[in-house]
Amino acid sequence: MANSMGTRRAAIYCRISQDRGGAGLGVTRQEEDCRALSARKGWDVLTVHTDNDVSAYSGAPRPAWQELLEEVRSGYVDAVVCWHVDRLTRSPRELEDVIDLADQYGVELATVSGEIDLATPTGRMIARMLGAAARHEAEHKAERQKRQRRQAAEAGKIAGGGKRPYGYEDDRVTVRESEAAVIREGARRVLANEGLSSICRDWQARGIVSPAGKPWKPSGLRRLLASARISGRREHTPRGSWEHTRPLLGEIVADAVWPSIISHEDSDRLRAILSDSERRKRVEGSERRSYLLSGILHCAKPHTDGKPCGHSMHGRPRSGVPRYVCPNVPGTDSCAGTATNAERTDDHVRDMVLAALESPVFVQRLRAPDDEENKLYEEIRRDEEELEELARDVGERRITRKEWMIVRQPVEERLERNRAQLSKVSRAAVLLDFVGSFEDMQARWKKMNNSQRRAIVTACVRRIDVNPANPRRRWDPERFVFDWLA
Repeated sequence: MANSMGTRRAAIYCRISQDRGGAGLGVTRQEEDCRALSARKGWDVLTVHTDNDVSAYSGAPRPAWQELLEEVRSGYVDAVVCWHVDRLTRSPRELEDVIDLADQYGVELATVSGEIDLATPTGRMIARMLGAAARHEAEHKAERQKRQRRQAAEAGKIAGGGKRPYGYEDDRVTVRESEAAVIREGARRVLANEGLSSICRDWQARGIVSPAGKPWKPSGLRRLLASARISGRREHTPRGSWEHTRPLLGEIVADAVWPSIISHEDSDRLRAILSDSERRKRVEGSERRSYLLSGILHCAKPHTDGKPCGHSMHGRPRSGVPRYVCPNVPGTDSCAGTATNAERTDDHVRDMVLAALESPVFVQRLRAPDDEENKLYEEIRRDEEELEELARDVGERRITRKEWMIVRQPVEERLERNRAQLSKVSRAAVLLDFVGSFEDMQARWKKMNNSQRRAIVTACVRRIDVNPANPRRRWDPERFVFDWLA
């Protein structure tokens, strides 16, 4: 594989796992040492491949490493120079690939830390021993770092690295009040059952941007509002529990050293709401509807057995006129026999809801947490405290990791169920900034989008049954039977 003068064509490979300062000094030093070694051996250095701040142990893509392999396979180079075997890889599996390349293409390997001849059994044994030792060191380092992160989380300390968290100053502790006000607004609106897309569109129109200076996206807003950080609590997600995408919710392990922006109670409700995939489909789907009351109205036309149809009604125009209809859905009990003018129905339901919200007694009943909600919240807090206690038991070696995993599973399953249920029963937040005089509420209603209006309606009624039309009356408000929540 050497050229006509017997000189090998070499490629240098450099890698450093962590470059916190971003200066690339580690790989620069590696390259200097590798060039010096190549000069001593009389090799021509044709290319230099650098993977900066990329871990071989983590399995993250290494673009420069792939480029090097292509050069070897194409015959462009016949020697590889690196600082140590563990710079090539910390995976025994990948090391075997390197040995196979040496066999197939006659590639010679040189390392600054010592000679390794992959052409001999002894050289390969040394390379494998060094690779196994490097893997062992990497695994122990990862375990130590995992435990350190867990201990820091349990102490409520600030997580190192990363960008400044939204809502806080560069010290990660002091609240930035202008951003905190935005977080509180977003929390109120989600608790009021408004969709994330609706909030993002409103914020874009108002010039409210994300930490990167760009318009907010629903995914980023969901992660922000679901974070326990904004409630002054420390959240921990073991890196081994996720591969490519960090889960939305981690484990809350301690009160943090920084102040809260929203209350623990609101944070728990947000986390329950935003992790409920069915709720997300329901609310985000409603934003795409041009009909306010789709799914809220239900057909009450009797079947032949006297029982009401009960099927949900949806928007369907006829001759360009928007209507709500009981649809003709094959395989269901829908009767397809009830329809109502959408515009007049929307106005009627609006007036009925606003009139109900004028009553202080009605509003008080809606806002009062019921026994179910209080019970759910207590169960959630109790399960979270139990998980914290289990984590401490593992850390202090009172129980084994296997015992912890067995006990933890039913607690987490119960916690997930209760959070999902809590997101469905809590409805008071939607009314906080809306209730007032009839005229004030009318004015606020006009400024709202359908997602916000729908949240108001669903905070007041379970459903609205629509009876068949009276042929003698063009518009009959008595057709609509409201099932009020209070």
